Amino acid sequence: MANWYFVQPKTREKSGPHEESFVRAKFIAGELAPETLVWHDGLANWIPAGQAFAALKAPSGTEGKVPLPDGLRGWMTFIGVMTILGALLPSVALVGLPMLLAGIALLGARGALDRAPYVTPDMVPFFTKLRTFFCCWGWMYVLGLFLVVLVLLAYSGIALWALSTGQVAPHSFFAN
Repeated sequence: MANWYFVQPKTREKSGPHEESFVRAKFIAGELAPETLVWHDGLANWIPAGQAFAALKAPSGTEGKVPLPDGLRGWMTFIGVMTILGALLPSVALVGLPMLLAGIALLGARGALDRAPYVTPDMVPFFTKLRTFFCCWGWMYVLGLFLVVLVLLAYSGIALWALSTGQVAPHSFFAN
């Protein structure tokens, strides 16, 4: 079995030796661009990964399967992290504990998808809808964070105005 090497795209350093399956998996995942130089024992010169894997179809065991929809893993990670962060304060009173467990479980599910990046074509609609679900929740979190920042800025502005004019403190506006 040949030892494979490739040039790190960012640092331009040689990486290796690796097994062919490792380098091939990085190429399939898009972590190695087609123009990334690769070399293995027996080659006279470094060649582009696209040329080395020109005949590449799918890794063994994935025949008839397709990759997961783009963006699914990213949205799953974002929602998992935001769910955990949102559960931290309520977890002090044990109310947020289910939310904390849900966030941890979601990150675990995302890790499981990394181990199975290919699914049967009949599962693609499910994973596409799942991506849409996580995308919607993600934008809800983003909008919620934006609104929290906006309210804090408005409250700070009112507080500064009240302090500068000698008016009552802004929190007393809401006490009545």
